[in-house]
Amino acid sequence: VRTRLGLSETVALDGYDLEVLKCGSGMPTVIVEPGLNVKKGAYYDLQRRVSAGSIVVTYDHAGIGESTISGNPRTLPYYVKELKSLISAMELEPPFVLIGHSLGGHSIRYFADLYPEEVAGLVFLDHPHEDWFRYVRANWTAEEQEEYFKWWTPEVTSPDQVALIERLEYDNNNDLIRGKAIAADVPVLMFTGDNAGHFRRDAAGRAADMQAWADMQRSLLDGVDNATQIIDWETGHFPQRDKPKEVAQAISAFIDDIRSAM
Repeated sequence: VRTRLGLSETVALDGYDLEVLKCGSGMPTVIVEPGLNVKKGAYYDLQRRVSAGSIVVTYDHAGIGESTISGNPRTLPYYVKELKSLISAMELEPPFVLIGHSLGGHSIRYFADLYPEEVAGLVFLDHPHEDWFRYVRANWTAEEQEEYFKWWTPEVTSPDQVALIERLEYDNNNDLIRGKAIAADVPVLMFTGDNAGHFRRDAAGRAADMQAWADMQRSLLDGVDNATQIIDWETGHFPQRDKPKEVAQAISAFIDDIRSAM
């Protein structure tokens, strides 16, 4: 498939295909783990900018975009299993810098917990804390909660509705990642933005939710020796789209530091 960055490739795995775009040169290799229902094209500009110094890989999750359905549950063990299979099929060499956007942050943390020797660094693009739903249930009114959780509980009538299934499984994935701390020696760069759809609409509620959103993300960095959080309320849930140059520069500098220590 032709993209802005060249031709993507179809990688055949165990009964399903993942559509992948690989570009750039240099180590460490960077892999972008997409967010919930997000196609790889959302990361092309970031990929283009960061690939000046590293191999960068983006891909569509199974059943999303141009990748075919795997038939696996849409839970973290299977996201990571599929990513590991992709790495093997493409003969990508670790250690990797993993960039996780939104739900992708859950996935890269799960990967790092299983394969710590294959991880050189972690980058989070507005990655929600796994206790965010608990925060909503504890602090929002019943009416606010009902409206908020409607999106997360769609009616699924077919196993082919992968995008809806991903939403239904989200809270299960919160449970699966809970308690898996980031290792102290893994460098981390975290971007936090204004994910307005997750915040209440009244001024006081919105202010409290924004503070909690940032603080809860920051708590994931507790105990990490080399960690930076960049909070920018001028960006939304896609910081790489809202401030592409600034985000890419920060990530490239982060990778440069990792490369110099390898």
